[in-house]
Amino acid sequence: MINFKEGISTDYPYPYIKVENCFDEETLEKLIEEFPDVSSEGTVMGGRKKLNTGSPKFPEWIETAPTWKKFYEYLNNDEVFHSFVDYYDNDLTNWNSNVSKNSSLQDDCFLHIDWSSATDGYVREIHRDTDRRIWNFLIFFNDKDWEGGDFVIHSSDKLSKLDQQIWDLNALPVHETIEAKKNRGVFFLSTPDSYHSVVKQFDTNNPRKFIYGSYSKRQGDVFRKRIK
Repeated sequence: MINFKEGISTDYPYPYIKVENCFDEETLEKLIEEFPDVSSEGTVMGGRKKLNTGSPKFPEWIETAPTWKKFYEYLNNDEVFHSFVDYYDNDLTNWNSNVSKNSSLQDDCFLHIDWSSATDGYVREIHRDTDRRIWNFLIFFNDKDWEGGDFVIHSSDKLSKLDQQIWDLNALPVHETIEAKKNRGVFFLSTPDSYHSVVKQFDTNNPRKFIYGSYSKRQGDVFRKRIK
C-alpha cells in the first residue's frame, strides 16, 4: 500500500525517508473517513488523544474500519516487515543490531500503531524512542490548520551521552523541520542517534490527525554498537 522506497532518502543525522504521497487518493479518502473518534480518550503530551493497537477499544473499532484493517494487516505481516529489514540491511549490520532476516512478527518482533488527534498544547521534547524500537513511521491525514506542530529532526553529534529524553528544546541542532501535510509520511530507523521532537502546537482550527507506528523487538535492545 505504501512504496516508501519512492521517497526522498537521507542518511544523516540518521536514516530517514520522506514520502509525499503515501496513499492513492481513493485509499486516502477512505482512511480519513474511517479515522477513529478519539475525543473520549485521555489527553497526553499536552494536547494529544489517541487510540492504539494495545487499546481495549482497538479490536472492536478495527472491524468497523475496513480500509484501516487492510492497512494494518498489510503492515502486520512478515513479507512487508522483511522488506524494511532488507532495505536497511547495511545500517542494521553497521549498528550490530539484533534484527535479521530471521526475525519475525510472529516471534521476536511486533507492530504498534497510534491513531492520534492533536490540538493546542501538544508538544514533544527532544527524545529518541525506546531501545526496543527498530523502525518508526509518521503519516499526516490533514493539511496544516494550526501554528507549530512541526516534526523536527535533530542531529546529536555534540552529545557525549545518549539520553532517552532531552527537555531543553534548544539542546540539539535542528537538521530539518517537516511540516504536516496531508498524505505526507516520514519513515526512520530508530537508532540511538534518532532524536526528534514536535514544536508546540497552538491556534488550532482543526486538530492535527496522524498515525505514529513502529516495528519493535519484544525483548532486548535493537542497536548494540554505535558506529561513530
